Amino acid sequence: MEFGISFSSGEEDEFSVDGSATSTGAETTKGSIRLNPKARKVGRPQKMKKKTAASERSDRKWYEASEHGRKVAGEVTLDALLNSLDRDQPSLTESQRRLSGVIVKYGDHENKKPKFRRMKNPVLIMDPFYILPDKLLSACLKVLPVANTQETAIDIDAFQTMSASNSGLHSSSAVETVFIKDVGHFSRKQIETFKRVQNLKEAVKLGQDMYKWLIEDGIPALPARSHDLGKDVANKILATYPYKRIEGLPDLPDFRFTFAGIQSAVPATKRTRNTEAVPVDKATRDRIFSQVAESGVDTVMLPLNFSNAHWCCIVIKVNAKRIHHYDPLNQAPYKNACDAIATHLKLSGLQAFNVIPQNNPIQFDTYSCGVFVCWMFIRQAAKISPADMSINSLPRRRFELFYYLLTGRLLQQDDAVASDVDYTVTTNTTTNTTDRDVGDAEEKIPPTQVAK
Repeated sequence: MEFGISFSSGEEDEFSVDGSATSTGAETTKGSIRLNPKARKVGRPQKMKKKTAASERSDRKWYEASEHGRKVAGEVTLDALLNSLDRDQPSLTESQRRLSGVIVKYGDHENKKPKFRRMKNPVLIMDPFYILPDKLLSACLKVLPVANTQETAIDIDAFQTMSASNSGLHSSSAVETVFIKDVGHFSRKQIETFKRVQNLKEAVKLGQDMYKWLIEDGIPALPARSHDLGKDVANKILATYPYKRIEGLPDLPDFRFTFAGIQSAVPATKRTRNTEAVPVDKATRDRIFSQVAESGVDTVMLPLNFSNAHWCCIVIKVNAKRIHHYDPLNQAPYKNACDAIATHLKLSGLQAFNVIPQNNPIQFDTYSCGVFVCWMFIRQAAKISPADMSINSLPRRRFELFYYLLTGRLLQQDDAVASDVDYTVTTNTTTNTTDRDVGDAEEKIPPTQVAK
């Protein structure tokens, strides 16, 4: 922007009517002034607008989600939520609704490697209303050392008074924390609380899956007269808290059978087994021998677990002097491991017993071994007729097993069920000679098959 300005060296100037300067005798020179638009402006400086960073927007999003979760759960902390659920023991649906407010945060950091640290004044994330992803939470539990050892075992009776009296001593000591890069520090108590919430969520999910299976597969597999009973069981699942103790078989010593525990088994990887290796734990073996020696005990059951991948079992019949071992898959590695355990029990203290393998019924899939083992226990202890374990009857056997664990009694067996009895060949006395001749000419069908 320019302004035209003229000036002269003389002292006397004349101004015209329109305001322009004129000179009578001196030489007139014109100059120009240009205003810089980038020049600093005078006056009060303008207030700078605040720019919201991406991290602030993300924190605001998680804050709003946490506040919404607290409203849904009805509590402000995870400990208060767990204590409230354990105290009230609401239904499965109500438990799922309240737990839905607990979100899973830091899903993109599940591959981080946490580190264990002992710090005096750690900067912890106080009262987090979320849990870590499953993989990251498992890694945090893995890096945490054992809370107590054999030398510092916890006395359950005096633990509450000791914790109350020693609360001031632990306040100044170092705090066990888990550090996760780009996430923060968490104390042992917070990690354990996360795991408790996750376990409860998994229990609720299993209950919902069980209800879905009963409605879709379990109840249709039952006879018509048992449908109402199946619906009552399904409704009872929805109305029960996941951690409520079921009223199944009472744990009393007046039964003719007892469990000796669970034994971990490993199939042999070589043809020759190490002679120094003991296939049965000493504590489990001593418990079995003591139970066999008790008066009135008829059956001792020992489940065998192969690295959480397969189940087998050993059943000791005290009065019959027999040791039965059973593998549902009937495969050589598992059979040999079961036979080694049964033989070890025989040589260690049950010399008068005979080792007898069982291979019936045979498992036809890769995930029903637990059902077959449980039915073997029921068959040996309850003295019932062998049940049909075919693929069509397995949903019904699963429901009967669940009902047995829930109530302590089996369903009433059908007197005439085509799948549960052996097919027999009957002769029709009213047939004429021509029909008999035609029947003899046809191929003979074994009595265990159905003619098509």
